[in-house]
Amino acid sequence: MNAEQLRKIPTIQEFFNVSPEGEIKEGTKLLLDSMVQVDIEKGKDIVTVGNECDDGMYIIVSGTAVVLSADNKKINELHEGDFIGEKGLINDETRSATVRALTDVVCANISKQLFEEIAMANRKIYGSFLNMLYTKTTKLVTEQERIKSELAIATKIQLECLENDFTEFNALENVSLTARTRPAKEVGGDFYDVFMIDKTHLCFLIADVSGKGVPAALFMSMAKTYIKTYATLNLPLTEVMSKSNDRLCYKNESGMFVTAFVCVLDLETDDVTFVNAGHNLPFLICGNDATMIDAKANLVLGMMEGVPYKEQHFELKKGQSVYLYTDGVTEAVNPEFELLGDDYIKEVIIKHSDRVSDVEYFVQKIYDEVDLFADGADQADDITMLLLSRG
Repeated sequence: MNAEQLRKIPTIQEFFNVSPEGEIKEGTKLLLDSMVQVDIEKGKDIVTVGNECDDGMYIIVSGTAVVLSADNKKINELHEGDFIGEKGLINDETRSATVRALTDVVCANISKQLFEEIAMANRKIYGSFLNMLYTKTTKLVTEQERIKSELAIATKIQLECLENDFTEFNALENVSLTARTRPAKEVGGDFYDVFMIDKTHLCFLIADVSGKGVPAALFMSMAKTYIKTYATLNLPLTEVMSKSNDRLCYKNESGMFVTAFVCVLDLETDDVTFVNAGHNLPFLICGNDATMIDAKANLVLGMMEGVPYKEQHFELKKGQSVYLYTDGVTEAVNPEFELLGDDYIKEVIIKHSDRVSDVEYFVQKIYDEVDLFADGADQADDITMLLLSRG
């Protein structure tokens, strides 16, 4: 293996403390000089989970590989300069993951036996290697903690953007309202909003941004801002949606989009004007029955400029409630990978319909029922609900 080529790789320079001028300690030089080239064909394993670590450590010189868990799920991708199995040089554990070549890969390799022979001849090498491993691990943990901290801040900012005090709205005559969200990751893409357009018109909405994490949260923030800004100008709801859509389409190179169900309740006439931008259909709850609102879907927001949006209506009278939700509810899965589905959520709504006017209780019960169905399975998507009761 060409040791000079290895010294030019930034991660090797960092790990082995190679100076900018290429200077290196004698023991470290011996390690690099002892490495041999191994060519791995596309689709072949570099290391395999459960195997012994006798083949030692690899460093990718060129190509791309994927790290797979024991159940064959993708964990990470590796590229030039990434290390594989370095801990295998100093412990007797079997491989904890599989690393498979996504392309033809060229690696530098040193076997465990050869490393031990070199280390026995020069004990300083073993100590230096342990120190380098410690430094690398510490930097990794520090970076993970930084990311964790930034995500925690992003989560806090996002949740603070969502209304959590509904006192103003619950003071309205014949209105009880609540909403909450539970992201699948630290930062989610679901959102809801509630605000007064004027003294007699209450806007409430729920939406779901494609994707998850920080990019979805940023897109969510823009969508929420556009909808509220245009709605509070007292524009027709169709115009609110068209303008919001055009703004979200502008320079949307990532191709993200938003499904949304936006409603405006006239508190004097009980009429609800709404636009459905490709979102899950809400349930209208009356007595001990629940009916999915009959609503035609318009195109999602952010997909194409100049799209017209159609205004539709339903009545929300005293004694009735409307339950809005995102697909994280109906697409919740259990350990057998069965979907919760529309029929199941309807049964759950009817089951607790006698307490629908107690909005906090009702929404919590729906969350409990979703968790009961999931039976410990990981939450794959954000779960968001909004309930407005006129009981």
